Amino acid sequence: QIVNCLPGSPHRSLPLFLPRNAQYDPKTNTVTTNIFSNNNSNAAGNGGNPDYDEQLVIIPNGGMDMLSRVNKPIGCVSCVGPYRSGKSLLLSRFLRDSKSFRLGPTLEGCTRGIWISTSAIVRPGSNTYTFLLDCEGTGDPLEGSETSNARIALTCILISSVFLYNNTGRPDRSSLQFLSYLNTVRRRIPMHIAANGGGGGSISSAAQPSSNRRNFPAFLWAFRDFFLQLPARKDSGKPYTLEEYMLERVLVKSNRRQDDEDDAIIDSLLNDFRSLDVLSIGYPKRGDVPFSPDELSTLDSIPWAEFDDEFRTQIEHAIALSLAKTAPFRLGGDGTADDLGPVAHGPLFASWCHRVVDLVNSEDVIPDLPDLQQRLMQGIADEKVKEAIESYATQMEKWLDECPVYNDDVDGKRDGMVIAADMVSENRIEGKGVAEDRDLERQSLGVLVELCKDLRKEITSERLLDESMDRVKQRCVKDEHGSILAQLRETNAKKSRENCEAIARKLYMTFRSIVRESDTKMSMKQFEVGANAVETKYRAIARGPAVTSTSDTFLKEQKDADRVFLERVGSINALYKDTLQKKEALDKDVEQKNVMVTELKRSIEQINRQHQQQVEKINKDTQDKMKKMAEDHSAELNAAIEKQKKEEEENIAALQDDMNARLQKVEEDRAAELKRRQEEMEAAKKEADMHLAAEVAAREERLKKEEAAHEQEIKKLLSTADDNMKREIMAAEEKRQADKVKFQAELDRKLTDAEKKRAEEVRTREARLKEEEKRHKEELERVRKELNEKMELQKKKYLQEIDDLEKQCFNTKACSIQ
Repeated sequence: QIVNCLPGSPHRSLPLFLPRNAQYDPKTNTVTTNIFSNNNSNAAGNGGNPDYDEQLVIIPNGGMDMLSRVNKPIGCVSCVGPYRSGKSLLLSRFLRDSKSFRLGPTLEGCTRGIWISTSAIVRPGSNTYTFLLDCEGTGDPLEGSETSNARIALTCILISSVFLYNNTGRPDRSSLQFLSYLNTVRRRIPMHIAANGGGGGSISSAAQPSSNRRNFPAFLWAFRDFFLQLPARKDSGKPYTLEEYMLERVLVKSNRRQDDEDDAIIDSLLNDFRSLDVLSIGYPKRGDVPFSPDELSTLDSIPWAEFDDEFRTQIEHAIALSLAKTAPFRLGGDGTADDLGPVAHGPLFASWCHRVVDLVNSEDVIPDLPDLQQRLMQGIADEKVKEAIESYATQMEKWLDECPVYNDDVDGKRDGMVIAADMVSENRIEGKGVAEDRDLERQSLGVLVELCKDLRKEITSERLLDESMDRVKQRCVKDEHGSILAQLRETNAKKSRENCEAIARKLYMTFRSIVRESDTKMSMKQFEVGANAVETKYRAIARGPAVTSTSDTFLKEQKDADRVFLERVGSINALYKDTLQKKEALDKDVEQKNVMVTELKRSIEQINRQHQQQVEKINKDTQDKMKKMAEDHSAELNAAIEKQKKEEEENIAALQDDMNARLQKVEEDRAAELKRRQEEMEAAKKEADMHLAAEVAAREERLKKEEAAHEQEIKKLLSTADDNMKREIMAAEEKRQADKVKFQAELDRKLTDAEKKRAEEVRTREARLKEEEKRHKEELERVRKELNEKMELQKKKYLQEIDDLEKQCFNTKACSIQ
């Protein structure tokens, strides 16, 4: 039976693991290589790992999300082998659908990373969901490396029940080259441990088998496109079967040093895996006619019925053998061959896959797989125990909060609900419910039973299940002091005390307001009848374990206090009458003293009016004297101020003249310096021109002399030379003329460069002069600004001195007036 585990999805396979440098588009279900990925081993974030981009990662919205929702035992058949060898077509036939995994018509491999089918195979009489894993092919020159091939193979070994190796080679030792990653797997997962407890991949006489062997899948070796006839046995003359030939002729260790790697692969195949089977799948044909190259590139579009019977039979045999070898994936165990550990359901299998990614991406040795798996299951069990304990606490707290605060009366008036609402609105109580002890115990037992049922579904290990259930029970109910139930009992008792005391207070205070009226005439008998009615009402409404204790303490204390109150009412009334008489006498005495205070206030007001009149007269005389003194000194002050201002103006003028003189001197110095530098520049320019002209004239004169001497030499040679020599001389002359033209061009270029350099120097000097002139102007402006600031400061100082003089004169006059 084929079960669709992702209903509503158009995709028949999803990525389970992809390299880091792959980008997955969940809408189109396609993978592309990120060309901007970091291949630099020193790049930030990759830890200096050169194959960082090829490390496997779990893709969100991919196959792992689907697996975590499948609450059934999981088994996986992984298909591994060289690229473009037909792995995807073979796996698609498991699901009776040639398009379950992507096929392509090009030489480039189609699959990146590891993909998982979205449908599972469920065999009759089994509840195991068998998923198919299509792996990236080895040997692709465009993708992957030996390290990534080993990483993918190691991943498949760690999560698969069947390792289906699909190979297109011949059944000889050369076919072992594609299994070289098994040596890497052996180094990472040693199959033997030394007698002293050390690990390692080599086998010695003292080594013992490791428990890792129990976690390896069955190995199925499928030779594709195989059509050669196998040799016959020497003893019987019967031909070998493919499996016999491989086991007896090929997978035999030579024990030669040059074959160490092949021998290690053979030892791994024969001893590490749960079983080893070899089968062959011939070349696909339509009847007796092979498919054309175009058809071979699109085999997924050809109806299955058109394939030849032999090819289909071989494919079906491979599928049947793979499914027969598929067992539900198990984790952990107690270390014996009889206990391989509990069956892994979808969530547990997904957790193991997450752990596998970390293992295969590291370079560390994996010494004990069962121990790792047991620790993983222990961690999951711990998480489930934590969730169960938290769920127990949450459910019990919610149930407790939803319990009634008070009981309703037996007559159905719902007084308890109304009173609780009123008291919550008045902030007298929190409004959280209270449970009776027997109801709390019953609810606790029901919640605990349901949580244990959930643990049985989620923890498949009986040992871990028993331990987890004991831990949950211990934390929730068994620990008399630290359990959640004990804390809930304490909380419930506290809320019961608070609510019982609040309702007792509310009911009794209403009764007390009648008992303690100012003019109460209640007898002791009437009081007892009313107090008993209050207690009856309280016991009908209050809830929880504190009902009786609150009645025996709070209500009893209140009734005793009111009894004492009623007994003292008589004596208090007599005392009150005596107090009224004393109050009347005191009121008369107070009235007499108030009359005396009124007379005293009237006398004080008359004295204050007389004193105010005297003060006003003194102030008027003082103001007249001060006015006259101010007029006398005004003339003297004005004269002194005018004199001071004149002196200050003269000082300012002197400063102004001095500043102008200094500025003029600076300007003259600058003009002289500028003129001197311009003359120097003109002189340098003339000197450079003269030097250049002299050099040019000298070179031209030298060239003329050399030309004349050369012409005479040529004429001399021509007069004595034969025809061949004349031709050589003429050729040499032409070459010399060409060299002369070239030399003249080079000379002109150098002269031009020299002229440009001289012009550049002139421009540089002019720019330097302009820069110096700019700095000089800025310095001149700064000096002018400083002088102006000094003048302003001096002016402010003089003005301040004038103001101080005015104030001093005024203060002197004021003192004279006083």
